[in-house]
Amino acid sequence: MDAQITGDSIEVAAAVLTAATAEPGQVPDDLRRMLADADGRADGRALLGQLRDAQLTQARLRRRAAELEALFSTARELVRLQDVDEVLQRLVERAHELMGTDVTYLSEFETGSGQLRVRHSEGTATPEFRDLLVPAGYGLASLVARTREPVWVAQYEQMSDAPHDERIDAAVRAEGLVSFLGVPLAVGDEVLGALFACNRFAHDFSPEQVLLLSAFADHAASVLHSARVLADAESAKERTEQANRELERNLAATELASAVHEELTGAVISGGTVIDIVATLARRLGGRVLALDAQGRPLDTGMASGLEDLPPVSALAAAIGRSHENGHASEVSTARSEWLVTAIIGADRVLGGIVAEDPQGLPDDVARRTLERAAHVAALVSFKQDAVAAIRAEHRARWLLSVLSGGAHPSADDVLIAPPTRLTGCALIELAGLGGGSAAAIAERAVGEDGLVAQLDRRIVVAWTSPDVMAATERVRRVVADAVREPGVFAVAAVRDLTPAELPSIVRRLTADVDFLPALGVSGTTVSSDAFAPYHALVPHDPQTVSRFISDVVGPVIDWDERRGTVLFDTLASYFDSGENRAVVADQMHIHANTVQQRLERVRALLHGDMNDPEFRFRLQSAVRLERLRRSIRETDGN
Repeated sequence: MDAQITGDSIEVAAAVLTAATAEPGQVPDDLRRMLADADGRADGRALLGQLRDAQLTQARLRRRAAELEALFSTARELVRLQDVDEVLQRLVERAHELMGTDVTYLSEFETGSGQLRVRHSEGTATPEFRDLLVPAGYGLASLVARTREPVWVAQYEQMSDAPHDERIDAAVRAEGLVSFLGVPLAVGDEVLGALFACNRFAHDFSPEQVLLLSAFADHAASVLHSARVLADAESAKERTEQANRELERNLAATELASAVHEELTGAVISGGTVIDIVATLARRLGGRVLALDAQGRPLDTGMASGLEDLPPVSALAAAIGRSHENGHASEVSTARSEWLVTAIIGADRVLGGIVAEDPQGLPDDVARRTLERAAHVAALVSFKQDAVAAIRAEHRARWLLSVLSGGAHPSADDVLIAPPTRLTGCALIELAGLGGGSAAAIAERAVGEDGLVAQLDRRIVVAWTSPDVMAATERVRRVVADAVREPGVFAVAAVRDLTPAELPSIVRRLTADVDFLPALGVSGTTVSSDAFAPYHALVPHDPQTVSRFISDVVGPVIDWDERRGTVLFDTLASYFDSGENRAVVADQMHIHANTVQQRLERVRALLHGDMNDPEFRFRLQSAVRLERLRRSIRETDGN
């Protein structure tokens, strides 16, 4: 060629070398002119062909250098791996830039479901595609995952190697994508996802493009795998720390349970009560704890202050029942707190229960076992107390029966008896035909230190030291009635200061009262003996006779009131109470004196006797007072 080029060949060579580094097809005009003026045009054309080859080679080298620089940059970021999402996003951006495709995106397998979700993308136009979820077994992604090889299609709509999904196809159409190249993100035997390069026109991808995208995919797989390894390591570290914390809690809970058990055992030996046991639990567990009776009621009402969120008694009783059945603590919830309830079980019955606010910071099983162990200790304490109480109750009952029989009194030095020198009253509980049995023991527990209890025939005698005899008697009557399941149990009480020597006469009086009450149709309540003492001698004790007497004398007046809603009977009773003074009756009933007169005239017309007859007048007044007594007792009882 040198022979064909003129003396300015050096200038031509320099121009050729310069043009060789330009983009393919770019030849400076002055170089074209120099070659065109050359003597050997064929050599000039050959030189232009060689120049184009050199330009293509230089372009490939530059592209390869850029590819290597991108891969090295990704590798450097992979080594640092501070932000997985940032590294993957830059990787997708570099792959998109170097591949020169319209869209590049990376999909990752979701753990467990086998679905592929688009995680990072570049060049996308629709938000639906940027968050596309590919179901397992569908689309080009499933083919890549199954074959673990690069897969490409020039026309996606014509793809038949994998099942189509309408939702995926709609997203592809909305994005305008036509050709796809997908390569797997694989580490060992596991496919983590796929990297895709796509065009909005039909295109056959070259081997160089496949190799380049595969290189980026290998880096992306390393990023994902490293992220998962780090996540697993962090998770394992957290699990180890959690296990250590759990072990520390269990050790602390075990030590606490051991200390609680030691204290509870000491309570049994030293004669502590159930209240002492719950106080120990409350101190050790750092929460609120109460002792309950078998019906779910708190035993120590003083401890119930501040427990407005305590579950209802019915819920506590039901929880005690469940604990009795399965032998374990039962849960009860309120709007503000959680509670654990365990039953205190005796030999033949439920003695009560313990309710504790669910302790925070303790493993659930430890709290439950501690509470259940406390219930066992409470049962032992109850057995011990019951044994002592039974002996004490027997001595006290023997003392009371001796007093009632007029026999010799046991020694006052007996510390189990501690006989009182003064009493506040006495009560007699009628068991409504039931045998005494365990009713006396039930009454003795209910009375406690407020009196002495003994069984007399089929009735229970209570010698009270309580300041409120009527309220205390009614409480004990209800306890006995609930225990024997007989609502008809009733009681009569005498309220007065008396000495033990006066008890026999008072009990005889109460016995007569109890015999008299059925004549008035009264049951299921507590009444005062003083209310009807004057009537013992006036009427027989046969209930039918008393009711018939009242009906025969004032029945027409009572019937008239019931039919017409009048108050003729009340007017007549007020008339007798006022000493037959009509003005006083009018003032008491807030009516006119003429109205009183009219009502009395109506009464006279209804009665089957003459009110001016002394004998009939006596019967009438007796019947009126008996009816008023019966009504007052029923009103007190709430019937």
